[in-house]
Amino acid sequence: MAKASVNTVKLTIVTPYKKFFEGDVSSVVINTIDGQMGFMPGHPPLIVALSPGMSHLVQDEQTKYFTISEGYCEVSEDMIKIVCNAAEYPEDLSPRRTCKSYTNAYEELKKAKLIEDRTAREVLVKEHEQAMARARARRHLLELYGSDHQKERIAVLVKEYDWKDPF
Repeated sequence: MAKASVNTVKLTIVTPYKKFFEGDVSSVVINTIDGQMGFMPGHPPLIVALSPGMSHLVQDEQTKYFTISEGYCEVSEDMIKIVCNAAEYPEDLSPRRTCKSYTNAYEELKKAKLIEDRTAREVLVKEHEQAMARARARRHLLELYGSDHQKERIAVLVKEYDWKDPF
């Protein structure tokens, strides 16, 4: 059961490269393939597939914003475990790398749509669409919660890279 006295639940977020977060939280909001979902202590058991997007958690009455990519989330009454390909705080992000990755994925998507082999085309289109979704989530996080410098840089670079696609 959840810790009734402090009303928190143990949250663990892991990627293939590191344990991104581990601690007691009062809530977490994530993007799933079915839309945005929030979880609090005592939530009924559930497993959901993740979609790239901006997420946040509340720990000690402070909200921390971050992005997550593809993966899954397992929820029980006393723990939430998120396993994803990547998770990043705003301070971990580079505005230039964010714009460049979106532009590269967009160009590769255009090429992938021309592939004649239907199965190969579908796989590559999905891969590049997910890369674009990750870049959109990073851009959104930087624009809302990045440092002043990051906000200024992303605004300039979005124009420089001619990124018209909204998140």
